[in-house]
Amino acid sequence: MFLLRQESKVFPKISLFIFLLMFVAGLPGISFATSQDSSSSCFSTKWPSELSQLVPDKSLIRGKLPNGFRYVIKHNQEPAKRVAIYLDVQAGSLNEQDHQQGFAHFLEHMLFNGSTHFPPGSLVDFFQSLGMNFGGDTNAYTTQNETVFNIFLPTGSKKDVDAGFLVMADYARGALLTDAEIDKERGIILAEKRARDSAEYRNYVAQTGFALRGTKFPERMPIGIQKTLEKANHVQLKSFYDSWYRPDNMILVVVGDIDPEIAKGLIEKHFSALAPAGEKPPCPEFGSLTNKKVETFYHYEPELGKTNVAIQTYWDLPIENDSLALEKKQLLNIMGSMIMGYRLQRIQDEGKAPFARASYYADDIAHRIGYGALSAQVDADHWQETLTSLDQILRRAIVQGFTENEVARVQKEILAHLDARVLTAGSEDSRTIARRIIDQLNSNRVFQSAEQEKSLYGPLVKEVTAADVNGAFQNLWHHSSRVLSVSGDAFLGENGAEVIASVYKNAAQELTKAPIGKERQMFPYLEPPLPVGSPQISYLKDIDVEKLTFPNGLIVNLKKTQFEKNKIRVRANFGAGKQDETLPGMALLLEDVVNGSGSGKFTRSALDELLAGSSIDLSFNVDESAYSWTGDVLPKDFELFGNVLYHLLLDPGLRESVFLRVKDNYELMYQKINQEIEGALPLKVEPFLASYNKKIGLPSWNDVDRLSYDELRQWARPLIRPKDLEISIVGDFDRDAVVVVLTKYLSGMQFSSPEKVAATAVHFPVGKKLDVKVVTDVEKSLVVVAWPTADFWNIQRTRRLHLLASVFGDRLRKIIREKMAASYSPNVSSFNSRVYPDYGYIISQTLVKAGDEAAVIKAILHISDQLEGRGITAEELERAKGPFMTSLKDTIRTNQYWLNSVLSLSSRYPQQLDWPMTILSDFNSMSEAEINELATRYLNHENTAVAEVTAEIVKNDEAAALDTKISEKSLLGIK
Repeated sequence: MFLLRQESKVFPKISLFIFLLMFVAGLPGISFATSQDSSSSCFSTKWPSELSQLVPDKSLIRGKLPNGFRYVIKHNQEPAKRVAIYLDVQAGSLNEQDHQQGFAHFLEHMLFNGSTHFPPGSLVDFFQSLGMNFGGDTNAYTTQNETVFNIFLPTGSKKDVDAGFLVMADYARGALLTDAEIDKERGIILAEKRARDSAEYRNYVAQTGFALRGTKFPERMPIGIQKTLEKANHVQLKSFYDSWYRPDNMILVVVGDIDPEIAKGLIEKHFSALAPAGEKPPCPEFGSLTNKKVETFYHYEPELGKTNVAIQTYWDLPIENDSLALEKKQLLNIMGSMIMGYRLQRIQDEGKAPFARASYYADDIAHRIGYGALSAQVDADHWQETLTSLDQILRRAIVQGFTENEVARVQKEILAHLDARVLTAGSEDSRTIARRIIDQLNSNRVFQSAEQEKSLYGPLVKEVTAADVNGAFQNLWHHSSRVLSVSGDAFLGENGAEVIASVYKNAAQELTKAPIGKERQMFPYLEPPLPVGSPQISYLKDIDVEKLTFPNGLIVNLKKTQFEKNKIRVRANFGAGKQDETLPGMALLLEDVVNGSGSGKFTRSALDELLAGSSIDLSFNVDESAYSWTGDVLPKDFELFGNVLYHLLLDPGLRESVFLRVKDNYELMYQKINQEIEGALPLKVEPFLASYNKKIGLPSWNDVDRLSYDELRQWARPLIRPKDLEISIVGDFDRDAVVVVLTKYLSGMQFSSPEKVAATAVHFPVGKKLDVKVVTDVEKSLVVVAWPTADFWNIQRTRRLHLLASVFGDRLRKIIREKMAASYSPNVSSFNSRVYPDYGYIISQTLVKAGDEAAVIKAILHISDQLEGRGITAEELERAKGPFMTSLKDTIRTNQYWLNSVLSLSSRYPQQLDWPMTILSDFNSMSEAEINELATRYLNHENTAVAEVTAEIVKNDEAAALDTKISEKSLLGIK
């Protein structure tokens, strides 16, 4: 599949991989069994393969202890030596009673707050002592269907695995749930609820509540409700814990570089003694959908900054076990979804769509509700045309169907994906495999290897006809339920639902338009110039990198690795990137316009279609000091990759229709983030920290809006055709074959030598305070405190600043989160510019409750003063270094590290080539004295800059029209 990414900064594109992931793996669902099981039908007692003729992956070692506790073990070597352990508790918010709303998620938090072997406050320190990062190597999540705890061990040694299983066994049945810890954690959970509050979330809750009424799904949002969260106590939480945290309702999934026999023995040691606290609870009723007709849904949410328009259908799903017939049914739905996606892209490429972006999905919710949805985002003034357009697109697909050519394209895409899965399966991350196993189990689907998937689904794909896909699509939309939805900032008044129904009625009377015909187009269309000469070759033995310099100025860096089997990663750098920008907003727009425009001859959708079935993934990026084409490809397609790259370098697309669509998308984005507390960070705070340098942070919407296509075209045309070119290639490739391709397509062009980009000086606002008022009815605030440091290029200093920020963040967690319960996720990080001389900062960012700003700022400054005056402790240093070392050992074994941190732009910055040789030893050698010297030098109270973003509550229809208010002053008296 060829993927030319579009508008990735704002609206990430859902790729074929996601569709196939749903096809092959399913989505997390409520656990269930068939009539062969006990009356407690929400408790699984069998593996999905026991209820199906499909054969599971033979590499899985599955077992069940006498107490019903199940486990899955799979040996996997990526990342090397590490082991992923996941405890899947097959109960989530759907298992709650009315008075327990939020308890499943509350319990997830509480299991980190004291258990049989880990007193309150000790678990994070324990993880750090093992070399694990809290939040990265250990975490948990709660959905409607499940609660999952995960840890990522540094090694698969018996000692580490024993420690990991001890933690998981405590999660399973060792929670203390003391009232003191519950009261402390209550504040954190309420802070998380506050942090997640947004117009987007409120809109989702409203729409779900309407469309899925009659079922428990919309009544069981995992975060819960204020009333139950405020009253939760030991007795109540323990009741839920004892009911659902039962050994026969859990599955342990272990994937990694581990001896399975050792794992089995340790599982028996830690989990065989687990026992349920009582009888199985009755399973909650899921309910059934009440809507069986055409209905309209209208929800006014002015802070959303856009209007969502959708035509949806929902129906109750029967519970089904996995089978070949079920997989084929899902396959046909996915093929229809993909074709609809291609059609929507083509409509947008033609520049005639009234909407900014559109998408089509067909899937299920909790495996109990099926749905199809055609939706679009648009400004408030164009929802009528959009609803009419969506109706035309949908009816055309239902009545006229899909063509054989459209189906053939999808077949090629899916078959290519199945082939790629087989070729790259040996490099799949253990965490990804573990999550997929859990998803399969909770979906009652049989987990299969990549080879099995290809053998099973390949023939299914090949035998599919257009009639099959059309029949499945028509069946999906034959259900009587139809929801016409308009939500967001379109104000329709009290009779909004009637207005929507009237527009839809008129649209339904229009005849569907015939599909637009198209001429057969051919690729390639440009002939590369004749190759000129052979390259000079130098070999960097210490890092096993080959550097080629061609007579025409082309520079190529090559590093062969086995980190990702059968995958090649490429980055082609040229020019000065954002430093070329002459007007604010140009770089922002350029990236998405180029990605959405295909090539000069072919639109993005036309190029996608021409290259269907290939593994090429390419995207254009505007970086701080360079432009780049970045992507990956399988070795079998590298010849085609080189040809495509040549076309995009010589003839990149820059279409006015795409420019207009991109601006529409950004207008929606700006409308949204202008009314979000978090949106002030890129819009107001980052520019403030750079003394309002126009190239840092997001430009204002006024700056972006005033840009014209002609201005962008005249500025960008000479820049996106490279005058210099450095290509870095990392991965599993045939060296000679790669050089032949690059020589063929690129050695005949003319390039100059790359040069370092000069950037204007940026000044940190020493001693200044910024106050930002955001018009919103979400009552939360953002507190930002920063200290100036230095730029990136003293690598030893940069590394130590990162470690100092880590220690700072750990102290912040203990004070702001655990002691004060003032924030869910306080954060400290170190930023060091690669472009702007002497510019960098350590920054803390904390979302807090309105009214807590001053107390939190005071606490943050007190921590920084302690670090400046007293420094860090030896224990803190070791606890910070351990997770860093664990992470770095993984990092240096990735193609992304070698491509992006070492080879990319190394012709401009050759010092990067030395960094891999010192990265581990340098981090390991860091001393208290070095870190403390940096703390003394940089965490100076007088140099601090503070930004405080608070809500200005205006609850009326004119709120969206009010501007964000900003004031800046000297920072005095904050201590």
